[in-house]
Amino acid sequence: MSGDEVKRLREVYTGYLRDGRWNHFSPGRQQMCKERSDAIETLIDDWPGPPLCECRILDVGCGYGNQLGWFNERGAQPENLFGVDLLSAHIENARKRYPTFNLTQSNAECLSFPNDSFDIIVAFTIFSSVIDSEMARNIASEMLRVLKKSGAILWYDLRYPSPTNRSVRAMTRRRISRLFPATVVRLKSISLLPPLADGLGRTAATTYPLLAGIPLLRSHYLGLLTAAGSSSDS
Repeated sequence: MSGDEVKRLREVYTGYLRDGRWNHFSPGRQQMCKERSDAIETLIDDWPGPPLCECRILDVGCGYGNQLGWFNERGAQPENLFGVDLLSAHIENARKRYPTFNLTQSNAECLSFPNDSFDIIVAFTIFSSVIDSEMARNIASEMLRVLKKSGAILWYDLRYPSPTNRSVRAMTRRRISRLFPATVVRLKSISLLPPLADGLGRTAATTYPLLAGIPLLRSHYLGLLTAAGSSSDS
């Protein structure tokens, strides 16, 4: 495992927690979350996998469990919802919010699940945070190991570098394809650049959709990664 990178990540995220880096409650961020939620719902509805009530779902880098909660609200069963995160503070918070989910503090380079365990694996802004290429490859390999052959990785991550945060890197289509070479990668750009979204204030409900409609201003990729030749490729 990548010890130096693990140490760096813990220091970075502990700093985020201390500094309160993100204003998740600004009107612009709320519009961003709604846009993403609606887009994910469409992706999952169109995905030819089992219904959510039958899916086993793993969130790698689950944070406070928000995305697992989203799946639970839409029919996924608590006993089928699993989350891992490097930070114990994240897991402690998530367990308080979602005591019936299966949440574990661990390094995703070594997932404690059998092969072919999950229908959906969530990867939200995890790989942009991992600067060390070996660690990123290890995590991707483990995700593919525990993903069912008919399963899908739900991807959401930065497509641009952040000029104000050198602790992250852009996850371009090329980098994603290199990490997951045996998958079909279907992505679209989404989410207004966060500094712009944060500055919208009370006008966010009307101005966010207008600005987010400009491809150049979209900061993230959202989509599904599926195994080549799976039923979801047809």
